[in-house]
Amino acid sequence: MNASRGPACGGRGPSAGFTLIELLVVIAIIAILAALLLPALAKARSKGLQTSCVNNLRELGIAQVMYVTDYQQYTACLRMTGGYYYIWPPRLLSLMGNNRKAFHCPAALPESAWDTNINTTIKTVTGENGQPDKFGITETTRFSYGINDWGLNLTAHPQLGLGGDIDGGLAQGPVKDSMVRAPSQMIMIGDVPALKDASLILFNANMDPTDPTAGHTQWPSNRHNYHTDLVFTDGHVESPRRNDVINSAANNLWRSRWNNDNQPHNEVTWTVNPAWANQLDQ
Repeated sequence: MNASRGPACGGRGPSAGFTLIELLVVIAIIAILAALLLPALAKARSKGLQTSCVNNLRELGIAQVMYVTDYQQYTACLRMTGGYYYIWPPRLLSLMGNNRKAFHCPAALPESAWDTNINTTIKTVTGENGQPDKFGITETTRFSYGINDWGLNLTAHPQLGLGGDIDGGLAQGPVKDSMVRAPSQMIMIGDVPALKDASLILFNANMDPTDPTAGHTQWPSNRHNYHTDLVFTDGHVESPRRNDVINSAANNLWRSRWNNDNQPHNEVTWTVNPAWANQLDQ
């Protein structure tokens, strides 16, 4: 007699899978968690890039201190003869183990690196040694760090910054270390805007809070969450709000920090358009 066979003892039916509703709930939870985590991750990444920028500026500050020790003067900024050529980066480079990466803010556009494979605005020009320099930085080169060359007034006598042109009609000779009255208060090198649009770039490797040009590529940059990184002549770094640094009103602390005599020079005035100042740099 053949008996029909039922399910084996203890057996189970087909396993139940996720329902569509359960799957949608899981996806929604993952989306919510991602939305909560992404801003924190972005903030952490931004902070990490700024830390790298601060470290770069400390290296540049140490190199400038070494240069002053060796030559009893600051590097100055530009050579005019034969065309614009920034001299401060190559003068510091030899004291930094030829590390060109330290001359680029990691938070800035990659195209502003001192690298001919990335930055197409770098030109071959005659260097200080009379030989072609394929890494030449000129007035139209995109750069992310600038030097405080003229202070608040490029026509002041004596000069107020750390040395502008080394020749030509504006040259006043080198700035000696003794001319900087308050080294811990004197701005030396810092972030500047590195714009994608090359047509807006003008004297991007020096820093001037009075810059009225369309691109403002001489301003301190605010790319670190509206803050800027600055190294001072004693080698320390600060990260103030950029708008405080360029404030043309009676903010005598920051006005004085642009000048080697540590005076505010309130006779110098300029206009800061809020539409420019409140926009976050690239």
